[in-house]
Amino acid sequence: MDAKYVKVIPILLTIYATWFTIGIYAIYLQLYAYYIVGVSNVIVGFLTTFYFLMNSISSISGGIVVDKYGWVRGVLVFSLIILSIADFATPIYKDGVYLIMVRMLQGFSTGAIIPLSNLIGSKFLGAGEGIGTVSMFGSMGFATSGLLGGIIISLLGYDGTFLLCGLITLVPVVLFLFIDREMYSDIRGSRIQLGELLKFPLTIWIIYLAYALRFIAAGGIWSFFSLYLFSLGADEYWVGIINSVNTVTQIILFRSIGKYSEGRGVKVFMSGLLLTALVFLGYFIVENYLEVLPLQIILALSWVLLYLGANVYIIEHTSESQRATGLGALQMFNALSWIIGSSVNGFISEYSGSYKTYILASVFITLAALIIVFVFTRRNREY
Repeated sequence: MDAKYVKVIPILLTIYATWFTIGIYAIYLQLYAYYIVGVSNVIVGFLTTFYFLMNSISSISGGIVVDKYGWVRGVLVFSLIILSIADFATPIYKDGVYLIMVRMLQGFSTGAIIPLSNLIGSKFLGAGEGIGTVSMFGSMGFATSGLLGGIIISLLGYDGTFLLCGLITLVPVVLFLFIDREMYSDIRGSRIQLGELLKFPLTIWIIYLAYALRFIAAGGIWSFFSLYLFSLGADEYWVGIINSVNTVTQIILFRSIGKYSEGRGVKVFMSGLLLTALVFLGYFIVENYLEVLPLQIILALSWVLLYLGANVYIIEHTSESQRATGLGALQMFNALSWIIGSSVNGFISEYSGSYKTYILASVFITLAALIIVFVFTRRNREY
């Protein structure tokens, strides 16, 4: 096996385990909180809000630490241990505020893991192939949680499923303890300050803005998506299957589109925004959970285009010493947007009695993001 692929094996295992845990909690925690713990839609929204509050803090701070000091291995091990502890702690006490505290720990841990995994992948495999390969394994982790989550819950219950996540997350920690400490020692930059973000090209800030708008829309939807599917007649098994259709399709697309996106970041990104708006419109129209299945395939394509377009463009338009911070900032804007979307939809869904109200608003929010990018790039011709 090529040496460059050997170097990314620990990262691929890390991102797989992380996204398996993210998938279990994204798909099933809202059901556990609403039906088992008995919290309201407002608290369900806050589970996502506080998760991404901590996520936004760690995503940018983790990038800065790595750019300054190069402590990639240490940051990843620390983050994985925190994530595992949060998983083990989840079933101890059944209370809404307690679950919020658990989600804060999880948000803090994953906020550093995801952008740093992308950074390492791009370092050894190149921008497009690296992020595409890392993202493919992340999608495999999420897909596994969707395909097997319903079965695991039927066998282990919700409590046992959360404990299983904690065990799986510890596997890459053990691997990191045995790898050469110098393997990632050169992945660092100069002592960049957070203020350096202000010096990024204006197009990157347009990407940040559009990405944020898209996740204000999407964050509100995903925070209640399992409950929405239940309202359409699905059960735990079908909730997992519907989510996995999205992620299995991502696995097929990530590497090929990753290579294609090199040098075409903004165009690829805009295509993702357009398809996202069409998917959200479909969610508003459907009346049965089975009708959501084909929309998940389009959703997968839209996410691959959106995610790769943004990440590749940032890598190609920042210096090597700024990339960890630039990618961390993208994750930060993602997180901040989820905070807004999940909080707002928590109140809207609770008081309107329908999950479709916010879905319709999300169509227009996503189209607004597309128009902003289109108008700016037409004026500046910076692709």
